[in-house]
Amino acid sequence: MPYKRRWWAVAAVGLSIFLSALDATIVALALPSMAHWFQLSESLTSLVILSYTIPLTALILPCGALIGRFRPLPTFLAAVLGFGLGSIMCGLATNFPLLILGRVIQGSFGALIGTQGLALAAAVVAPHERGRAMGLIGSLAPLGGIAGPGIGGQLLAHWSWQVVFFVNVPICGLAALLGLFSLRGVSLGERRPDAGSGFRHMAMLLRRWSFFWGLMGFLSTVTIAGALYYLLPFDLSDVQHLTPSTAGLILLCMPLGMGVVGLLGGYLTDRYGARPFTLTGSGLVLVGSLLLSLVLVHPTSVFDLTWRLLLVGIGMGLFNGPNQTL
Repeated sequence: MPYKRRWWAVAAVGLSIFLSALDATIVALALPSMAHWFQLSESLTSLVILSYTIPLTALILPCGALIGRFRPLPTFLAAVLGFGLGSIMCGLATNFPLLILGRVIQGSFGALIGTQGLALAAAVVAPHERGRAMGLIGSLAPLGGIAGPGIGGQLLAHWSWQVVFFVNVPICGLAALLGLFSLRGVSLGERRPDAGSGFRHMAMLLRRWSFFWGLMGFLSTVTIAGALYYLLPFDLSDVQHLTPSTAGLILLCMPLGMGVVGLLGGYLTDRYGARPFTLTGSGLVLVGSLLLSLVLVHPTSVFDLTWRLLLVGIGMGLFNGPNQTL
């Protein structure tokens, strides 16, 4: 595959993975508006998030078996366009059950996007470029999740809650066009896995210490990112007394650091190996999180929040890409 075409393929995959992660969190600041619109309690409103994240995680292994039975391009297009269809259904929902159905459709196709993404990115690039490709893909998933509340806050400052779903549609269209152009002829190999093969392969991988500790590191950073995602919007609103638009801008500091350093981390991994950068990145995440915990319990300046969030984002960007190659 020509050089430019394979990186367009990585861009298509990365864009779809970013979108599936973004949609898990972009609704955070829209939940109060949805609760008011549909006259819901707080417990029922939480179903907007759960109806997406449960199928997103529960269908990973079944989707792993599915991608071995069909060619990559049709599978990729079905996943991206199906995700877009679910987004349209959510935005047009006239009642709460329809909204939940749309979220389940989004989560189901999001699982297919995430499962196929890493395999496609690794298949289209040359071996010496794999660190950069994994650095890009490995940064875009957490980047999308962390950027969600920030982007959602900016959108909600100008439009109603439906916009957090409609914004997905042009992105799905762009990813589909890029995939149609760049993924023709790409093959992941002829595989016919049975239903239990994914569990057996996972058990075998967990016996490898490098994979096990890499997975533990990834889960730790995801836990930190998830905790920040859930807690920060409430802190910025109730403790710092910031408007949604200002809170959204502050929350964008972390994905900004991840996006810039994630590409650099992949390039450095190709040249010097992954271990030094995973250790440095995890250290920065730990230090940034500890420093952040010192200022969130009382009102503080915007500057004190932004540089700490930027430090956490830089650490995650430096960690995630190299960790994917261990």
